[in-house]
Amino acid sequence: MRGGGAKMWDVNRALKVNANVYHVYIACMLARFRELGMLKFGVIKGASEATGRCIAQYIAATHGPGFSSIEEALKQLNLVFTFSDEVRVRTYENILEVMFHKDSCRICPRNIGGLELPGPACPNVGFVKGYLEELGLVKLKESYNVEKGDLPVKHREGYCVISYEILEKNAKLMRAQPAGSG
Repeated sequence: MRGGGAKMWDVNRALKVNANVYHVYIACMLARFRELGMLKFGVIKGASEATGRCIAQYIAATHGPGFSSIEEALKQLNLVFTFSDEVRVRTYENILEVMFHKDSCRICPRNIGGLELPGPACPNVGFVKGYLEELGLVKLKESYNVEKGDLPVKHREGYCVISYEILEKNAKLMRAQPAGSG
């Protein structure tokens, strides 16, 4: 098998979405760890949430004082990382949805990394939560239960949708506005 044992790794998928070497590294590393049985979703979520907190501190230090909204914070994050061509934010009642354009997500362990195993593997679930909380914009709770078959990422209208329960609001939330493009 070429690509370090990856069954479905296809460089053309990475090239199609203009993934850079860091995107490929993240997607393939997560996919290989999962395939080797060394990485369960709880570990991915915990590690990516902690990483999101570190990135929030870094972006806050380089961007300047605070963001006025969740949308602005996610726009800046996507400008720096270019995870996806489009990230949208939608709020209703006490729910925050963060939507990544599925076909252009550059760090997806499945689409870019070639992961074939079932089950959740998206690093953005924990990453977004840690990032937004560390910036002090919102306190969130994941709104899924893997044990009951409720997955953390849903697919809707070409987007990977991550939903969180809003426990505490600290920033203005706008309704169904694009958070920016990379």
